[in-house]
Amino acid sequence: MTFDTKTPATSTPAPAMLKPEQHHSKAAEHLELAAKSHKEVAKLIGANDHTGAQTHAKVAYEHMTQAQTHAEAAKKAMPAAK
Repeated sequence: MTFDTKTPATSTPAPAMLKPEQHHSKAAEHLELAAKSHKEVAKLIGANDHTGAQTHAKVAYEHMTQAQTHAEAAKKAMPAAK
């Protein structure tokens, strides 16, 4: 699996028709992408490329936001515990 950390996350809301497990999978994917972006930020800061680091930090933030959106949607879509 490859990740393109240069592509910002989309700002579309999580579709309500997804199952809870699908939302959790999507949240996990966004968290992985955010982690990759944060690692890139660290490398770029080490290379004294603060402009590039800032760009990747924005991408990481967008992925974190999308992960949160999916986590909230998963919580709403969960069936009641028995």
